[in-house]
Amino acid sequence: MKICSLLPSATEMVCALGLSDSLVGISHACDYPESIPNAVVVTETMSNMRNNSSLGIDSLIKANRFNNRPTQMVNADLLKQIQPDIIITQDLCYVCAVEYGSVCEVTSDVLGYEPNILSFRPASVADIFKNIMTVAEACKIENEGKELVTSLSNRIDYIVDNLAVKYKEPTPTTFCIDWLDPLRNTGQWIPELIELAGGIEGLAEKHGKSREVSWGEVINYDPGYIFSMPCAFTMDRVKVDTVEVFSKVKDFESLQAFQNHNIYLFDGQLPSRHGPRIIDVLEGFAEILHPELFQGLSPSSLYEPCFF
Repeated sequence: MKICSLLPSATEMVCALGLSDSLVGISHACDYPESIPNAVVVTETMSNMRNNSSLGIDSLIKANRFNNRPTQMVNADLLKQIQPDIIITQDLCYVCAVEYGSVCEVTSDVLGYEPNILSFRPASVADIFKNIMTVAEACKIENEGKELVTSLSNRIDYIVDNLAVKYKEPTPTTFCIDWLDPLRNTGQWIPELIELAGGIEGLAEKHGKSREVSWGEVINYDPGYIFSMPCAFTMDRVKVDTVEVFSKVKDFESLQAFQNHNIYLFDGQLPSRHGPRIIDVLEGFAEILHPELFQGLSPSSLYEPCFF
């Protein structure tokens, strides 16, 4: 069985299922686990985003969309070389991976057979678990899939059950940031994770889409916690951009999150990935919102307080 994963979350699923040796192709954004022995990088980005500002990246993406230009592409020659049996992509975000239609087009052009193409569009934690099972079933390891989903579900239950028994105080309010300039809230599974962690995301729709938000809305909402997690940014980039943007916001210091030192930076590469490590993010939320109940659950590199 030869698998080609065109998005980081799918690569993490495949490896969590014990199939890293079956990965023959990955995307240029697949960076976890760090070592995948047999995989060739088969995608590339079509725009120079790495050194651009948040606003510059947003402008590039919108221009590409307007002009019907792809943000990423598959190297057809490499795809033909690796001859995958299964290709995993997504139809959720135009930016995050090569879209399903493009994958179908290139495989039709260069492969002399029809691979099994799996395309994901999750909005909830349940959808993510369903996608894990879809990969497991396609690879004929249903039992391993069930074991992984059960393990992840047990970690959710630990948090939910402890909150139900031990927590009686008012629910803390949060504002989670998916992009800094222009300012965007989070959507899909992030508001659900906040809810599971014993909080409420008042400016976002659970399982809905991310949208642009004004700082006026944030000031009026006055969240108790602010979590900055711009999509796909490393922690170093999150630190620099967050401080730069926040320092320019009028009345930012009036927010209770600022006054109570409840602003946190998250590694932006984790919350946006719809794979097994999304439960690490849930555990991080629970640790911050309810430190009296939860400590030491999430990786130490996931988040840190923001001071400026």
